Amino acid sequence: MNLMELKKKLQPELKPFEIEGFTLYIHRPSGRDFASCTDVANTLILCVKDENGDPIFSGEDIDGRINVNSIDYVMQGKIYQAIIQLVSDSNPVDEVEKK
Repeated sequence: MNLMELKKKLQPELKPFEIEGFTLYIHRPSGRDFASCTDVANTLILCVKDENGDPIFSGEDIDGRINVNSIDYVMQGKIYQAIIQLVSDSNPVDEVEKK
């Protein structure tokens, strides 16, 4: 069994999300991150990536990232709702291949 291939298949899948003419990539939280998704800001920090899979947001001013607290709350809400929709739309029973 190729464990690296399996690990890659089991990671949250990045989904494109368009906002204000830009494409962000969102995903459901991983098992490790789920407990940290306690509010909008933390969820965006953990579940929004760029086209390379690198985080876009941070909780503070860091070069190469956007401080999530500096963006419009309505925009935060739109992205957050899209992430919540990914979680709501998933049904693990349907996604498991039965053999």
